[in-house]
Amino acid sequence: MEKISEYNANATAYLNSCIEQWSRHKFDSTVCCDHNTTNFVESFNACTKPFRDMPVFSLLEAIRSWCMQRVGARFDKAVDMEEGQLTAYALKELEERTAESRLCYATACGGGEFEVRDGHVNFPIRLATRICACGKWQICGIPCKHALRVIYDQRMNPHDFISPWFKAAAYKLTYAEHIHPMADPSQWPDFGLPSIQPPTIKRPSGRPAKKRKRGANEPKKGKRNTNLKCGKCREFGHNSRTCKSGGTSATGPSTSKSGAAGASTSNGGPNTRKRSKAAA
Repeated sequence: MEKISEYNANATAYLNSCIEQWSRHKFDSTVCCDHNTTNFVESFNACTKPFRDMPVFSLLEAIRSWCMQRVGARFDKAVDMEEGQLTAYALKELEERTAESRLCYATACGGGEFEVRDGHVNFPIRLATRICACGKWQICGIPCKHALRVIYDQRMNPHDFISPWFKAAAYKLTYAEHIHPMADPSQWPDFGLPSIQPPTIKRPSGRPAKKRKRGANEPKKGKRNTNLKCGKCREFGHNSRTCKSGGTSATGPSTSKSGAAGASTSNGGPNTRKRSKAAA
């Protein structure tokens, strides 16, 4: 924050006014989410990329079909889940943190309190309140590696200490409904309403753009490497076609060869003498 203040004091004032949006220690622990990003929007844009150049009606229909398939697959998966079963995300996180907990050492302090040593740092833990000094357990709802070390030492089941948001009951509620199939527009009833025609605008030249417009501060994706090296002057920043320094060209030897060939021709060879005699 001090570095940001040196660069722009107004930016520091703005960040202090919305700490709960970017600082994890201010996140709502009841949400059980340790990150706040717009990645799901980027994922949606990537999935709808093949449909962007379609007309509006066809675009919406393609998005509906894609969403119907995605939600339908998770609806069927939720039906088959057993009571208390963990979601795939929670199970993966639990396996990774279990592997990390093998390097931690727990010490019982009495009264349901423990001290876990991770490297050269100690973390106090209370299983009854589900609190670890690292703060990761409270924010994400899944026991951290320090808490898992205590849970395994006490011969407990780690599934009992995971938030209900990552279990089958919450997953079933999330995907309790699915998108029903829809008939083709040719089978829709006719209500006698006027048909909406496309706007009378002139189509611009060129192909329709498929890539989204990036912001001013976003990096240019797929841009050619600007670290070019010239073949003439051996300097960076340009190529041999745009070189203005007049350095030695890579085609120099070929020029000298052509010059030598021209000199030998001008001096006259055996064939040249024969042609001169024939002409005489």
